[in-house]
Amino acid sequence: MGNGMVQLRFDDDPSSLIPAFEEDLEAVTAMNKFAVAPKSAPAPPPLRVIASKTPIEQPKGIQLVFEPMPGKDDIVTRYKTWLLNDTEHAFLYELNIFIGEENILGLDGKMEPYTIYEVGDMLSDDLNDSPEAELAIRRITTAGTDDELFKVLKIRPKQFFKNFDFTPIITVPAHQFVIFDRFEKIIAQQKEAENLKDYTQQKKSQAKSSSGSNGNSRKFELYNVEAFAHFEPEIDLHIQALMPGYARLDKGEILRIQMKHFESFMERALRVGASRVFVIHGIGEGKLKETVADRLRTMPFVRKFKNEYHHKYGYGATEVWIE
Repeated sequence: MGNGMVQLRFDDDPSSLIPAFEEDLEAVTAMNKFAVAPKSAPAPPPLRVIASKTPIEQPKGIQLVFEPMPGKDDIVTRYKTWLLNDTEHAFLYELNIFIGEENILGLDGKMEPYTIYEVGDMLSDDLNDSPEAELAIRRITTAGTDDELFKVLKIRPKQFFKNFDFTPIITVPAHQFVIFDRFEKIIAQQKEAENLKDYTQQKKSQAKSSSGSNGNSRKFELYNVEAFAHFEPEIDLHIQALMPGYARLDKGEILRIQMKHFESFMERALRVGASRVFVIHGIGEGKLKETVADRLRTMPFVRKFKNEYHHKYGYGATEVWIE
């Protein structure tokens, strides 16, 4: 069109043409050029980390703490959620709090001794929806990290309101749940297991040297006899046998938990000197059985394994022989 006019076609109605002057379009473009862009939502403030200047006199362990936050008329509408480590040990951790399938709070990183970490806010109404907390930790040592410890905590209103006590470091009364306790006992057991494993490997090397390359006898006196006597040489990896509240987990999370228990079981079998164990995985789709078999192939102490019909397990278990 002449006289500095153009035809405009809109995306939502391509068949319509509207005339407009070019100078009007230039004015709109100039205005847009200097328009102020909408502000993005402010970034959340950093979570608070509060460390005690002195050791806790009576440590309880790793705790989940819910600090009441009263609103108008002193009605508690939310709880400030904290993760407390009142022990002398440092840990790597991963915390997640779920309501059904929804992950409402989460935090991970390194947890220093005598320190409390702010996780976020949980609404009072969330207590009616049976929240569950999952916490995995690994103690940090000079030699690396210990085996992972994993627990699921079901938060129920009745128990929630009963667990009300003074909280160290933040020095306020709050609702508390101890997730991991008695660390001294756990660490002593881990150190004993490590020492036993080193001692066993040393003795096995000595036995092999003295008997020649064909020596394959197992000297059970090298192992902890009491631990061997109490060891159950089978593990049921069906998720309902491992943990409650599994219904909300997806298949990937279930497999991860199952393999975590499988790894711990095999390490225990090696430590106590078991020569044969059964891993119960069921038949199902076969994913768990295949994953177990793939892992067994990489374990240097596994002599052989097979998944054949057994009078007790049918085809739902794999038999494993340990060197």
